[in-house]
Amino acid sequence: RAHWAVDVRLTRNNMVAGVDVTRLDISPNPAPMAAELNLEVDFKLSEPVEGACWRVIYTVDMTEMKFVVEVGETEKKNYEAGAHTMRFHSDGIALSDVKKSWLNNVGLLTASLTSGEEDIAQICAVTQVTKGADGELQRRMMSPLE
Repeated sequence: RAHWAVDVRLTRNNMVAGVDVTRLDISPNPAPMAAELNLEVDFKLSEPVEGACWRVIYTVDMTEMKFVVEVGETEKKNYEAGAHTMRFHSDGIALSDVKKSWLNNVGLLTASLTSGEEDIAQICAVTQVTKGADGELQRRMMSPLE
C-alpha cells in the first residue's frame, strides 16, 4: 500500500482547472500520529466532473527521498458544476512500514480530486511531527488556506 513519490506543489490562489477550494477542516488536529483522520473540503467546480473521487495520501519527507502511504479515497461520483463538500474518514494513517525515526520530521498530507488517472486538484497540508512528553509522536497539520 505504500510507494515512493514525486514532488507535489501547492497551487496558486487554490485554483486548479476550474476548482476553487474554499475551506479545509482537518480533525482531530493536533493529534497523536496514530489517531483517526477526518477531512472536510468545501469546493466549487466551474464545470461538471464525472467519475471523480478524492484520494488521500501522507508523504514522509526525508532528505533526498519521500515515502508515500495511501490513506484512502472517497467513493467515485459525478459532480455537477457548483458548490460541493467532500467528507473523508480514516481510522488512522498506516505507518507500520515506515521507520519511527523517519516520522519525527515534516510530512505532507495531500487530498487529490481525481477523475480516471487525471489529478484535477490537490490540497496539501504540511504536517509537523514532534515527540510528545509521553514519547509518542504528535502531528500538527497546517491548512494552506489559513
